[in-house]
Amino acid sequence: MVQHRFTTDRLQVTHWRTAISTAQGRADLEAALTGLLTHEVLRHLPPTFQIAGAQDAVARWIAARDAESDVLTITHRKSGALLGLMILAPDPETAHPPRLHLGYLLGEPAWGKGYATELIRGFAAAQSGQAPLTLQGGVATDNPASARVLTKCGFTLRTDLSDGETQIYERAIP
Repeated sequence: MVQHRFTTDRLQVTHWRTAISTAQGRADLEAALTGLLTHEVLRHLPPTFQIAGAQDAVARWIAARDAESDVLTITHRKSGALLGLMILAPDPETAHPPRLHLGYLLGEPAWGKGYATELIRGFAAAQSGQAPLTLQGGVATDNPASARVLTKCGFTLRTDLSDGETQIYERAIP
């Protein structure tokens, strides 16, 4: 069973289910994400993750992510500020050990502060000992910072799964 709640020295990570289960919680999350999901934050993500300029675009983005994956909010433990999201999608084609695709996005103010590395290391530690699991992350070839994060966190490049646009990295969790 995948752990959807964990903490690190600076981060609190929880499933967004609680936040989006009430009208007020969903409105608060939509407001926070409106400022966080900038073009720069989303530019390395697939087309389905991009936000069009419509007034309800963030609400539709939340609904789409919620329908296809588990989404975790990443907040700063001391301030409670929303720093970003972690997106988890099980691979239906792998049964044992299961493969979990992970992605993350951090708002621009959180860039360059080590949060991504802390997040991925914390997530891997939270999964360790639960059940064997393979974590997989795809990185756009023009996003070397994310590739460095995954490498620092014990992921290895799978050239057999990568292509000219996306590099695939994996890490086995015992």
